[in-house]
Amino acid sequence: MIRYLVFIFFIVFTFLSCKKEGCTDSTAENFNPNANTDDGTCTYLPDLLQINVNASYGSQDFFLDSIYQTDEGHLVKFTDLKFFITDLKNGTDTLIDAALYDYRETQNTLFNSAGDFLKFETLTAKIGIDSSINHDDPSMFPNDSPLNITNAGLMHWGWNTGYIFISIEGKVDTLSSGNNFNHNFSFHVGTDQFLDSVAFDNLTWSPTSDGHKLDWSLDLKTFLNNPLSPIDLKNEFLTHSGSGQLLLAEKVKNNFLNALTP
Repeated sequence: MIRYLVFIFFIVFTFLSCKKEGCTDSTAENFNPNANTDDGTCTYLPDLLQINVNASYGSQDFFLDSIYQTDEGHLVKFTDLKFFITDLKNGTDTLIDAALYDYRETQNTLFNSAGDFLKFETLTAKIGIDSSINHDDPSMFPNDSPLNITNAGLMHWGWNTGYIFISIEGKVDTLSSGNNFNHNFSFHVGTDQFLDSVAFDNLTWSPTSDGHKLDWSLDLKTFLNNPLSPIDLKNEFLTHSGSGQLLLAEKVKNNFLNALTP
């Protein structure tokens, strides 16, 4: 009987001594290489989600200060491309509150944010700033917010007017004289009436080394040459969304939304 109990004790002791619980998933934050039994405690870093807005001019790669040709035969180059996107979410799940796309500063990157990509196969967003905060003091936003005046910079007109939602600037040769860019254009769309929204469904996130990404497209040729409302830079070259410039501001906004695609 004693031998039997000793044998049972030996078996139990051997089993317990060999069983080492812990996280056995090598991709987890708290992976335990000495564990041989998973205890359900594995923890993981959140995905880094990135959205890129890949700018182009038709089939050509887009670069600021590069020369392209309009459908009217004018040579054109863009010197500024910026826009605000806010309230990027799927239902009650918010991906990011606000982002500023600044091509000269970040090229195609719109933003990076931690999150679960499975929650964002559908996204809605606003192009611009909602009236509830558009007229707030821009210095009162957190320092890391794109709405803080330090980060918004020239994308804010002033406390009483609010933010510029879309800024597209450049030069055009209307004389067909080669590289003599004699004519500037400046499209600054803002004020509460020009706030608009986008909705993208059935989005496919691509895996990256540290998360997932979405690639959107922004075609500046489509922006200028929208079949329903083309912009002739020779005659339509200035709007700051003020009185007398509202029709062009509306056209710029609509053409921009049409040129932005997932």
